[in-house]
Amino acid sequence: MSRRGGAGATGLPGEAVLRSLADPKVVERGREVARSGAVADLVRRGDTLTAAVAGSADEPYRVTVHLKGGEVAEFRCTCPYEWGGACKHVVATLLASAKPGAVAERPPLRALLDGLSREALTDLLLRRAGSDPDLPGWIEVELATAPGRDVADPAPVAAQARTVLARRARTYWDDYDSAGPSDELQALAEKAVPYLEAGDGRNALRVLVAVAEPFIEEWLGEMAETDEEMYLLFEDLGRMMAEAVLMSDLSEDERNDLFETVEGWQAELSDYGPDGFSLVAAALAAGWDTPALQAVLAGKTASLPETERETGLVAVRLRVLAATGRTEEYLNLARAAGDGAAVAGMLVQLGRADEAVAHAETHVARADQILALARRLREAKHPDQALALARSGLRRGDPEAGAGALARWLRDEAAALKSRDLALEGARAAFAHSRALDDYRAARTIAGKGWEPVRDDLLTILAKSDFARDRIAILLEEGLVGDAMQAAEFNRAHMIDEAVLHRLAEAALERDPAWVARFAEARAAPLLTAGSRRPYEQAAAWLAHARTAYLAQGRQAEWAARIEALITEHKRRHTLKPLLVALR
Repeated sequence: MSRRGGAGATGLPGEAVLRSLADPKVVERGREVARSGAVADLVRRGDTLTAAVAGSADEPYRVTVHLKGGEVAEFRCTCPYEWGGACKHVVATLLASAKPGAVAERPPLRALLDGLSREALTDLLLRRAGSDPDLPGWIEVELATAPGRDVADPAPVAAQARTVLARRARTYWDDYDSAGPSDELQALAEKAVPYLEAGDGRNALRVLVAVAEPFIEEWLGEMAETDEEMYLLFEDLGRMMAEAVLMSDLSEDERNDLFETVEGWQAELSDYGPDGFSLVAAALAAGWDTPALQAVLAGKTASLPETERETGLVAVRLRVLAATGRTEEYLNLARAAGDGAAVAGMLVQLGRADEAVAHAETHVARADQILALARRLREAKHPDQALALARSGLRRGDPEAGAGALARWLRDEAAALKSRDLALEGARAAFAHSRALDDYRAARTIAGKGWEPVRDDLLTILAKSDFARDRIAILLEEGLVGDAMQAAEFNRAHMIDEAVLHRLAEAALERDPAWVARFAEARAAPLLTAGSRRPYEQAAAWLAHARTAYLAQGRQAEWAARIEALITEHKRRHTLKPLLVALR
């Protein structure tokens, strides 16, 4: 899956991009994973970042993040998360990677291999094949589907699919943790992508059928009752095969044979739910030749046949038209389908930037789609139009569909182009969406000497927010200790970074040591009975604040009695007791 976001000072994506990559709840879980020390083996090779993240499975999850131009281009994790956006392991990896010195820099694999002679490289592969029995099969797949081949050979693809399925089927979802072969099957199916991008539907079909046949056979035999992760592969295969069908000039016999095959697959799968291949059947049945569709493609009518909408063929047709360079037909079909984002995107591709902006301002409301278009405009060297579209979209777009990411992009791009007022507008919107400390600081940087009115505005937004995870950190940053103390009393303190609460205790000591004593003891109380060393150490840290607060009030005798009572109460907790004794 692909997502994008800006890079931090280390050149790796920092915490500021996470809200555009993952659901806020997932970001919080990822933060907890990172704090727990579960992220290990952080390695960067060129634009690829990898890590091992401990989870509920015996083996750690493997995370891979591909970077491009300082942004997250793609991420992948071996966990079974499938609810959209990055999983908590990807979030934890990005957070951990932002810490100085956390990432081991290694040479890119290509740089390592380029230094080898042909003989040495051959020897390396042969030695590796001795310990990795799958390697020869993967090499055969690469050679059988290599770009430039007139005819792709499906036999090695099918053989490797069967090998992968036979090895992994019996451990699939073992102990409720996914161990299925979805990543490897996906890699095999993706061998069709270069053919699809080149408009070569026949070779794409050869690859996809070679993956689908053994997959369906094994899935029906072993995986039908445990399909949580693999289920999605049916949709990918169906969509890609439908594209390949509509790219291919199949004879009537070829079309009928494939239709019969696909119908057979769908009949076998019907009792279990997957219907991805119904899209392939629809593509085979409809083709391109119906008069109504031809009229739409020619721009003679905007009345799209209802069957096109019902079957989901429109999106497939658009991809095929784009891949084969049929741009005017693409625009006509997208307009008929009411897909404003597709129309605007194609106009950008054709260099018609002003027309693209005008169309998007009328027909595109989703903030995430507006952001994608703004980025395309910027990449196409139309920065003014990109900023204008982003600003317009931010003011009228759906606030729940990526508004925060759009606001940050507008803020950062406008700042880079020295458009201060527009950057401040984006900064305000970003903070209003997130109430996050990093967005607050970004606004302060942009405001510069004009910070005071901006500060008051942002603090008003913060005060009106029912929940803001960084509320206390922001208030402390502004020296508003009393407000921060009140926030700690009435907000969900368990959702706030412990380090922030410790800073609050230190900042509040001079103002109200009695409050610090009460707050610190309340924080320590549940940790004293947790039963393990880490919570005990956290409890002791809070009790140290309480001790300082007691002493600051001249209540040494009370503290002495208090700590002795705790030592007596927890005398059987041998790990905790010495920590308490040290606080006498």
